Amino acid sequence: MYSFDSRVRFSEVNEAGELSLVAMINYLQDCAGFHGEDAGYGVKWTKETGMTWVLTSIQVHVIRYPRYGERIRIETWAIDFKKCFGYRQYAIRDEEGRILVMGNANWVYMDLKAGRPVSVSEEQQDAYGKDAGLAFEYDFNSKKIRRPKDGERRKSFFITEDKLDTNHHVNNVQYVRMAEKYLPADFVTGNMRAEFRAQARLDDEIIPSVAEKDGVFTVVLESPEKDLYFIGEFSR
Repeated sequence: MYSFDSRVRFSEVNEAGELSLVAMINYLQDCAGFHGEDAGYGVKWTKETGMTWVLTSIQVHVIRYPRYGERIRIETWAIDFKKCFGYRQYAIRDEEGRILVMGNANWVYMDLKAGRPVSVSEEQQDAYGKDAGLAFEYDFNSKKIRRPKDGERRKSFFITEDKLDTNHHVNNVQYVRMAEKYLPADFVTGNMRAEFRAQARLDDEIIPSVAEKDGVFTVVLESPEKDLYFIGEFSR
């Protein structure tokens, strides 16, 4: 297991004084990134080799949102590797060690130069280690998210430089930030699951659509040709 400690900053909270969903997922993403750095497979290694991990899906279950000033611990651990795939879990705890947030994510190992997945070496698997994980009471949904047939299309927009990461495509957290704009103003996400299908780049046009059924909001971000970049489900 890998972990780091933090304190919820004012810049990370919403109007209610609680850690925002975007900031929360940033913490999870950063924890995985730090794990990679300390294992010897970080940003510098990616630039030198052209090899990297790409997040394909993530699920988050919020028991309680951390509040401004609260001290928290962010944890992550790899639970399995299968060929080019890696499976990771997360937790955010309070000072007493109580779980506030739990998460689950699937990754694929990519050769960026060749543009294709490759198998994860035994050496890298050993560097990350494997952990049986926590006995989460929450049952993460393993089914693919279905694209709604009756989604309401919204005004399109174009990708700007502030949405990009070091791989020169839209950072995963940015998709969540975009999607949140199409939820009701008073909506508080308790459960989120998202899939990242294609990589949007600078100046790409994004066409959003949103649908609601039984209190679950599904947001789709796609290209004019209907190539799917992101699909996410948000529920209380």
